[in-house]
Amino acid sequence: MTTISKKGRKEGKRKSQLNRREFIKKSTGFIVASSAVTSGIVKPEKIFAALSSQREINIGTFGPSHCATPFVYTKLQGFFKDENLNVNLINYPTMPQIAKDLMSGRLDFGQLIVPLVFAQIAGTNGAALMVRKRSGITGPEDFKGKTMANHSKLSVHYLINMMFLETYGLNYQRDVNFKVINLNKIVDTMKNGEIDTFVMPEPKDAVTEAKGIGDIYLLSKHIWPNHPCCSVVTRREFFDKNKSLVTDVTRMITKSGLLVNRPESREDTIDILQSTSEYNYDKVPHAALKKAFTPGRSDFFPFPYQSTAMLLADIMKKYNLIPSDTDGRQLAREVFQSDLSRKLMAELGTDPPESDFRIEKILGKLKDYTV
Repeated sequence: MTTISKKGRKEGKRKSQLNRREFIKKSTGFIVASSAVTSGIVKPEKIFAALSSQREINIGTFGPSHCATPFVYTKLQGFFKDENLNVNLINYPTMPQIAKDLMSGRLDFGQLIVPLVFAQIAGTNGAALMVRKRSGITGPEDFKGKTMANHSKLSVHYLINMMFLETYGLNYQRDVNFKVINLNKIVDTMKNGEIDTFVMPEPKDAVTEAKGIGDIYLLSKHIWPNHPCCSVVTRREFFDKNKSLVTDVTRMITKSGLLVNRPESREDTIDILQSTSEYNYDKVPHAALKKAFTPGRSDFFPFPYQSTAMLLADIMKKYNLIPSDTDGRQLAREVFQSDLSRKLMAELGTDPPESDFRIEKILGKLKDYTV
């Protein structure tokens, strides 16, 4: 696991020096190769293909979360290498750090909430509204006066909390005590009685259950069926300049999403995830991870619906997470690469959805963005 610390910065400096040396080596190699071209031994396109295949790509993930699964599965199964991609998959302790390093250019791709720049869905469902045992919460009215938590306001889980409260006429600023709690601390925080309820990504919910600390009030799929969780995200300028590269990375993560989404593959997926300590899945009890990844409870269908982006934009505007004058339909077109996803899914032998839109349902209330 990569940590962002003084030691990490020193390591980064050392790697930067090494990268400069590598550049000199590769430049020397290019000169030698160029002489081979003039003699007709090697064709130019072969050289450029070789050079591009040496490109290192940095991807930030947030493990051992549900949506990190397709990223980690792709890396461990060698799918990136199948596309001649040399990928550093870096595990981060928080999503805001991924966002910061993505926007600064330290990362090329990241696992983040959907409406940022470019988006291909990494996971769907995969969360639960949890309540602490002996919290006294048995119905929606009991959430009033309680302490509620999420790991970040840059998460779909935060928005799902807001959707739940809104539906039952509760205001998160007035009627509940809201806290942002680090994902790694959430189980102990509930155990200590500091919070009464949270919406967090799996497998934290399953672990909370297994330890007898909390119970599921509602699976997130019962709040917003088949909602997206995190996505494959990159910067707009990176996408525009490297469309072929972005397509290759996305193709492999899409392939993994489709594979791990199969109910019959979940057990093997868990074994693969737990085969290394690098992404922290090995620290989750096998039984809890199996429960967390139950089909329907956590899924990985990769198609990004435009209607999903529009719903997210609406609620993000309401809570001042994006400007209030944001055009949700335009944002959806720019951010959710539905056509690319449809093309890749078809290439991979899966029938993609015909429409970019679906009827979105929030606790039984229908939202139609097709009009």
